[in-house]
Amino acid sequence: MKNDMKKDFEIENEKLYTIREAAKLCGVSRATLLRMEEAGFDAPRFVDENNGYRYYDVVNIHRIKLYQMLQCMGLSNKEIYSYFDNKLEPRDFLAVLKGRLAMAERCVEEFEARLIDRGSLKYEYVCLPPVVCYTFEAPMTHPKEQIEYNYRKIHQMYDMGFKPAAAVPMFSVSPGVDGIYGKEELPGKGVTIAVAIDPAHIPDESKVTSFHERNAFSLIYKGNDDEIMQNGAEMLFEEMKQRRLEAKGPCYGICILGPFYGTQIDPDDYVFRWAIPVEE
Repeated sequence: MKNDMKKDFEIENEKLYTIREAAKLCGVSRATLLRMEEAGFDAPRFVDENNGYRYYDVVNIHRIKLYQMLQCMGLSNKEIYSYFDNKLEPRDFLAVLKGRLAMAERCVEEFEARLIDRGSLKYEYVCLPPVVCYTFEAPMTHPKEQIEYNYRKIHQMYDMGFKPAAAVPMFSVSPGVDGIYGKEELPGKGVTIAVAIDPAHIPDESKVTSFHERNAFSLIYKGNDDEIMQNGAEMLFEEMKQRRLEAKGPCYGICILGPFYGTQIDPDDYVFRWAIPVEE
């Protein structure tokens, strides 16, 4: 037999598995294991030089299972192979993993929102993830008019060649905390609308804004769209004053569940998260 994969240890009377047995243990096809070997990802523990039979060990099996886990997180073969070939720094790979985790958490958040009781609200601390967004200014108008305006702008985004990303729901960024929450008259300018995009497809840098990770205090609210847009942010700011929390950035209005997530959603069941950074 030929030893095709070195290990830092040797096991006496080590049990090896045929390619058929290894495929069954991992829940994949024989052809999948051969493709992985051809790509240089997972060579068998031994290959019989006389007949070409392949034999796999426990390390092979766990390496394949790790590959499957990363694949389930949405990583491409190129990303997975690059990491195992030491072509991708651990810090960069961690950033990729966190991005995929954010998408999974986003999906969970949306479906959890469907189970919230109408009229309920919840204050909590959250971490706003880093994200690259297509941004545009929107007038502060009636919710229905603003929704229609946002729809038209997103059509333009697609026509320009931007591709959407699922990591973060669409959100608004208010022009300033003091101006919006009662310390002075509401400013006449609108808000910035941000739509998460695929950073690999940016045809116009001037339309793009990178948002950094922020720790924030938030209010999650389920109810009528008019109530949410008119009262939600003010309620959050009042709670912050009661807790003596100082705003460290603008207010984010995050649409978790609303008109952009299907017409089957009752307008009285929209879910919004208002969030204000409280520390750097």
